[in-house]
Amino acid sequence: MRLLMMLLLLANIVYFTVEFIFGDATYTPPAAIKQGIPAIELIKDKESEHKTSLALSTRCYTVGPYNSKKAMQLVATQLNDFGLAVKIRRQKTKDTLNYLVYLIAQRTRQESLKIIDDIKKNDVKDYHLIESGPYKNAISFGFFDDLNKARRHSEYIRFLGYDARYTEQKAVREIFWLDYDEQPDKSAAVIEWSRAIDSSSMVRKIPRWCEF
Repeated sequence: MRLLMMLLLLANIVYFTVEFIFGDATYTPPAAIKQGIPAIELIKDKESEHKTSLALSTRCYTVGPYNSKKAMQLVATQLNDFGLAVKIRRQKTKDTLNYLVYLIAQRTRQESLKIIDDIKKNDVKDYHLIESGPYKNAISFGFFDDLNKARRHSEYIRFLGYDARYTEQKAVREIFWLDYDEQPDKSAAVIEWSRAIDSSSMVRKIPRWCEF
């Protein structure tokens, strides 16, 4: 009996050894997909592909700047009516109004008036003593819309012997931008709308990074 048990154990060892060494050579794995049966697709994979496709086809823009709040609101309404969502952005900016040519403040009002009396003799027609504010007792030689004209006039006053200067006069104002996204089949004529609403409109349509 003991001998029989040992023979069975030996036979099992030989069988497993042969299968381990030669078994893979004759094994054929089953087909992952059988012909005529569709492969299983995970819903998450489909949703991810849809979002990727949508992201690639969506185009995002910023249009502006609008100086007029009313014009901006009218264009935003037209974009909404066209079926597009719009985000309004406000921005503060400084604009150059003009350039002041001036002579720095003297110690006393009388000193400034004495300079004015002397300058009047040299064909300088626009002059004014500033009575208050940060330029009190300074002498203004006028405001110029063009920087080159302001520079030339200040150089002429220097030629007369006085250290004239020029400085920008700025004002803070609010401008508006419209951010929107559109699909290839929904191209909005936003520039044409803007010009129709405000003929002086100088807005631009700028591509921007899409936010998803």
